[in-house]
Amino acid sequence: MPKKNEDKKEKDLSMTDEKWNSRVERIEAFLSHEGNQEFLNSSEDIQDAVELIRMNIKRGNRDSTKRKNLYHQIRIEGMDWKVENYDTLETSWPVGHGQTSSLPVEVQGNLDTIAKMVEDAHIEFWNNNPIIQQVSIISDRNKELGGSPFENALDFAAGKAFAVRTRWTKFYTDKRWDGTLDLEAGFGITPPPVEESDDSGESDESDDS
Repeated sequence: MPKKNEDKKEKDLSMTDEKWNSRVERIEAFLSHEGNQEFLNSSEDIQDAVELIRMNIKRGNRDSTKRKNLYHQIRIEGMDWKVENYDTLETSWPVGHGQTSSLPVEVQGNLDTIAKMVEDAHIEFWNNNPIIQQVSIISDRNKELGGSPFENALDFAAGKAFAVRTRWTKFYTDKRWDGTLDLEAGFGITPPPVEESDDSGESDESDDS
């Protein structure tokens, strides 16, 4: 009888050139981004991590059969490199656990910056206005804490920043925003598409007003 081990198929650790290159391009763009260089050269540990990342990229370029393992190692090395963790970073590490974002590195960086600015502004807003601390409450969508006040400025501001990031991500994916960040010129959000009308000429959506 054949041994059980001989019946087992080896785990497929390969990755197509298209998938590998799409992931590696985002990482290389992060590593070469001018605004990240101060951070990437700030300590020997970080420099060693960068060297390991580049080495694994080279290995994956040469051999497609081990790319899944190599990519996993690459992701782990930079998983903590986020703008909210390091003041000297201009863009966050572009990949993490789970599905990789399809947004360009530059757009992700701008979303990180927007979210951080919104968070900082709302922390200051909370700290300087006791009335906001009293009337700002957790949404009723949270069945356990809905209606409760936020415990501190960070919790209040984090929710505001998350909402803005979500909204602006949708603006980009809907092609209503080009992903650029210019506080003087503005964001240039285009109007939403016109709803299709029925024969009566009224919109399919009901009027909530």
